[in-house]
Amino acid sequence: MCATACPAECIAIEASEAPWPDREKYPKRFEIDMLRCIFCGMCVESCPEDAIVMTERSELAAENRADLIYTKEMLLAVEDRVTLTPTRKPLEDAH
Repeated sequence: MCATACPAECIAIEASEAPWPDREKYPKRFEIDMLRCIFCGMCVESCPEDAIVMTERSELAAENRADLIYTKEMLLAVEDRVTLTPTRKPLEDAH
């Protein structure tokens, strides 16, 4: 649903038969072309599995254009760095 909702058409998904008995298909290939992304959040809102999130932290620096086409594996690695790394230290209770 995220690829359909994307106005910039930057999400590419290739489905394949799932090896698990509890689902029919899974994304064999899932790519987001960050050079085309307009950061509108439509993919986040339309995802029925909450698999896409937007955060205050981002990395959009690369040595070549191909590095800004995020594959499924790259997105999972970014997710680990962004969501598991706190952006601020928690405020300590003054009491």
